[in-house]
Amino acid sequence: MMTNISSKKKIHILSNPKLFGLFEVVKLESVNTTLKIENNRKPNIERLFCFLIIIVALFTSVNSSFSQSPNLGSAEDFAIFTTVGALGNTGTSNISGNIGTGGGAISGFDSPTIVNGTIESNNPITTRCTNDLRAAYDEISTIPATVVDHAPVFGNGEVLFAGVYYIGSAGSLEGNLTLDAQNNTDEIFIFQFGGAFSAGATTSISLINGASPCNVFWVVEGAISMGAQSSMKGTFISNNGAVSMGDGGILEGRLLSTTGAANVYNTWISFPVCTNMPLSVSLMSYNSFCDEQTTVVQWRTSSETNNSHFTLERSLNGERWDNIGVVKGSGNSMSPHSYSFNDPVINSGTYYYRLKQTDFNGSYRYEGIITSIPCENSDSDRLTIYPNPNSGKFKLDFNDNADEVNTIDIFNSEGRKVLHTSGVQSIFDLSGFLPGVYIVQVEFFSKVKRMKFVLSN
Repeated sequence: MMTNISSKKKIHILSNPKLFGLFEVVKLESVNTTLKIENNRKPNIERLFCFLIIIVALFTSVNSSFSQSPNLGSAEDFAIFTTVGALGNTGTSNISGNIGTGGGAISGFDSPTIVNGTIESNNPITTRCTNDLRAAYDEISTIPATVVDHAPVFGNGEVLFAGVYYIGSAGSLEGNLTLDAQNNTDEIFIFQFGGAFSAGATTSISLINGASPCNVFWVVEGAISMGAQSSMKGTFISNNGAVSMGDGGILEGRLLSTTGAANVYNTWISFPVCTNMPLSVSLMSYNSFCDEQTTVVQWRTSSETNNSHFTLERSLNGERWDNIGVVKGSGNSMSPHSYSFNDPVINSGTYYYRLKQTDFNGSYRYEGIITSIPCENSDSDRLTIYPNPNSGKFKLDFNDNADEVNTIDIFNSEGRKVLHTSGVQSIFDLSGFLPGVYIVQVEFFSKVKRMKFVLSN
């Protein structure tokens, strides 16, 4: 007889008198749902009961193979990473998360591109990430498939439910693809390709009913390329191939390669936080400003757990970092605490700062990188914002250089322009804007000056 049941596997069961006098499981195949039973004898109640026990055990085993999100290890901390290839950016990108390479050159990530994370190159961190990424690829690429009959082309308006989709050759994505978790936030979507993967221009992925980019994985045996203006979701891992995202692309996830270059172009990467582990320190604010000829880096915590100390690091290029000071933490506290560190001006140019928080047990984590325009040494060449911090209303003093002003722009902490004026304007009202750190950029006829201010509640 042939019986169909609702599941994600096809189970062949052939008669064998050695197992309950009736059944023996021969194999599982990752195809559409079918239960095949071959026997010339009519089963009795006892045999049917045993048969049901076997089926329950089988389906429990099937579901457990992909019921938990794969472990990325330290690769989870990276928005872009390649084990040995070059890492490059063209245009102005905004990236949340660490970026790095285990053995290639890094270029194009200077200002105005924003990297809200660390930039790692050929160090113990990248060595560990290289090993973890390889292990993650091996794990995800060998998870048993639940769907093997999908066409190599995904998208074009289709809606898919959770599962492990296997394509033995190259594959692609066109139009829109919707991933539906059916109101289960733990549902996992895995796409395995035996060849290269490409996503066309303006291609998009939508997540509905609880689907999370933390639970979407694309593993590819070959290169990964995503077209201009594409909007993608999930962790993309290429094995033995380069990874790239075209002009104006948006990725909520990660772009990783075990072997090959990694390149982005005017790309916006939103780094998903996919861990439920509590943080040792909860930051309320983290910024810098000028005080005469000194850059002041300040941060404020709302709570701390086992916090030993903070280490402030500085860089001239965003790649090589030097420790410039240590600030003692507050141990265990549920009350707000404010910290600051004064860094005197040394040379002209842009400085980068990152904050390292260390627990009593030696474990540590980094906060994002902030960029500080160095404080000017000449009073006649400086801008003055007062009051600073302010509630949104402030005055800008050009120090006798007002007749040379061409344009004025104000940017938020994410690098987005929120205001533009032509010519001189001295009084500003940003009362309706969100609290945070903002940058005023004044373009004179012969120079450009920038200064930060803090908009508070």
